[in-house]
Amino acid sequence: MPSSVAARLKEHMRQTLPSKHWWVTVALVVIITVFYWQFCDSRFSLTQYFFFELRNDLVGVLYLIPFVYATLTLRLSGAIASWLLICAVAAPRLARYSLGLDSSVHNAANLSVPFLIALVVLLEMRWRERHRQLMIERENERRMQIERVFAAQESERQRISQGLHDDVLQRLLSIAYMAESLGTAGPWDPASIQPQSFAIRDESIRLSDELRRLSYDLRPSILDNLGLLPAVNWLCVRMRNESGINTRVVTRGETRRLPDAVETAAFRIAQEALHNVARHSQATETVVSLLFNPDHIVLEVSDNGVGFSPGHATTTRAVLDGHLGLSGMKERVASLQGNLTIRSRPNEGTRVRARLPVKLPPHAEAAGDNPGLRTAA
Repeated sequence: MPSSVAARLKEHMRQTLPSKHWWVTVALVVIITVFYWQFCDSRFSLTQYFFFELRNDLVGVLYLIPFVYATLTLRLSGAIASWLLICAVAAPRLARYSLGLDSSVHNAANLSVPFLIALVVLLEMRWRERHRQLMIERENERRMQIERVFAAQESERQRISQGLHDDVLQRLLSIAYMAESLGTAGPWDPASIQPQSFAIRDESIRLSDELRRLSYDLRPSILDNLGLLPAVNWLCVRMRNESGINTRVVTRGETRRLPDAVETAAFRIAQEALHNVARHSQATETVVSLLFNPDHIVLEVSDNGVGFSPGHATTTRAVLDGHLGLSGMKERVASLQGNLTIRSRPNEGTRVRARLPVKLPPHAEAAGDNPGLRTAA
């Protein structure tokens, strides 16, 4: 261990000595030393009268200038090298004017002061470097989040465009063809055109339902008009009707309207989690739990599906590629300074839990300690 420390110190010294900062330090030490010798040998009466007893201390303070400079520019190796240089040039004079034990102890104490200064300076520089690195990491993370948001927006636009092109547009063309065929069917006969008119009506109703579904996917009006709980209930009813998975909502606490950002984040997390259940879990039952607390809410979506192994390569790749929507969930939770946990094991189901802080209005009352348990279909 001592040999490795000595080797590292030797390497630092080897890199320090050729540096221009080192030679600036040497020049400063030489200038101060020459001044020190002239100062001590001066016969100027006022100088001798006022500064004779303090000359060593005054010049010792001047030696801090090259020492601090070397510490700032060359770090620890510069501090050690400059201290050794200062000791080498100052020791003869200190020995000459050290008149006793007290003076020697005083000089030794003065020589230890630079190391305390170097410690403070190096710790400050290290803290600033860590702070700068942290700011760089945060900026990189923020940039990556912005890129993911833009990518998610483009993906959503592509999905909407594909849905409009593949479904809505085709149905509109089908309605147009059926309407055109009515005009070319020959003599006007209500009995002959009735099937086509019914077909146009039915196709228009299906198209209306598809547009309504698309609109609800973008922003369900029930969330704006009625709040989070009715919107989550609607999600579960839709999940049950479309996938056949038994889905229910459990609430605890005093249900109430929340800030728009919180309701939107909770709704989108529940929507994405239920989407994953329908696509990947092979579950037969899903429970969406909402816990309303005075200062936060907890949303939990759990299923009894096949689950997954978080460390498995296929699962990790799917998460990184965004196929499970994890990045979107994390970004929504992080934007509200909440936290998100996902627990799963093979054949033991999956649980997604999001804790979101809320800011209650001043007139809101705190929920009771034991509000009971309510189940909504």
